[in-house]
Amino acid sequence: MFEEKRKFKRVASNVRIRFSKQQVDKETEEYFQGVAKDCGLSGIFLATEHLMPKGSIVSLDFEFFDGTGEKVSIQAHAVVRWIQRFRKPKGMGLEFYEFNGLKDRNFEDCLKHLLK
Repeated sequence: MFEEKRKFKRVASNVRIRFSKQQVDKETEEYFQGVAKDCGLSGIFLATEHLMPKGSIVSLDFEFFDGTGEKVSIQAHAVVRWIQRFRKPKGMGLEFYEFNGLKDRNFEDCLKHLLK
């Protein structure tokens, strides 16, 4: 049987996420869309046809409404840890390492609102 090795529980989802490979030159940055199929506090599986090489730094933009109805925008930075090319859905396993825009919120609460 498969033994779970993750530190944090994962939640299935179908949240659309805008992402880009982090570039030094912001003017040439391309944005793509993917669907978060498996979300957790440490990372996500992002289903997308736009695969990046392992080790790439990816910027992700999350938008959702919090409990007060306020629109929240969070940017996360993640490292591509693995790639799924040959099985459906194609995509990438991403490990978070930094968040911007959380203010006084914690990411776990934001993730709960995002997955509603």
